[in-house]
Amino acid sequence: MTQHRLVTLRLPVDLIAKIESAARLHEETPAELIRRALSEALQDVPSVVQKSQMAVISAAFENAQGWLDLQAKLRKSGFVLRLDGERLGLHEWPSDHFVLWIEEIGQSLAELMLQFRAPFPGALSRKAGLVASGVSQSSLGRRPGRAA
Repeated sequence: MTQHRLVTLRLPVDLIAKIESAARLHEETPAELIRRALSEALQDVPSVVQKSQMAVISAAFENAQGWLDLQAKLRKSGFVLRLDGERLGLHEWPSDHFVLWIEEIGQSLAELMLQFRAPFPGALSRKAGLVASGVSQSSLGRRPGRAA
C-alpha cells in the first residue's frame, strides 16, 4: 500500500488558477492533477547513483564469481539486489530503498543466471509459491514414510 504524506507548497496565485482550470478540464481534483504531473515529470529522472558509485557497482558485476559474491561486493559499496517478479532491482543497503533496475546499467537477469549457472537465490521458491505455503525445498520430491 502506498503511503501518503501531507505537503504544503507556497505557489503563485496565477499558477494555482492554472492548476484548478487544468484539473477541471481533466475532470480530476487539483491534488490528483499535481500528483499525476509530478509522477510523469519524474519518470525520466537520472539515476541517483553517482559516477564513482557506478564504477564500483560495475566492477562488482564484472568480478563476481556467483550470486553470493555479487551481493557481498554490492553490500560493501552500500547496495543490494532484490528480485521483483522477473526483474532485479538495485537497492540501497541497509535501507532497502529502490535505486534502479539492473537493465539501466547494462545488466540482465537472464545473462547473470547464465553467467552464474544458477537462478537468483530465492527465485525458484518464490515462483513455486513454496515460501508462502510453508513447504521447504529440501522436502520436495520426497514421500512421507520410513527411511531406508
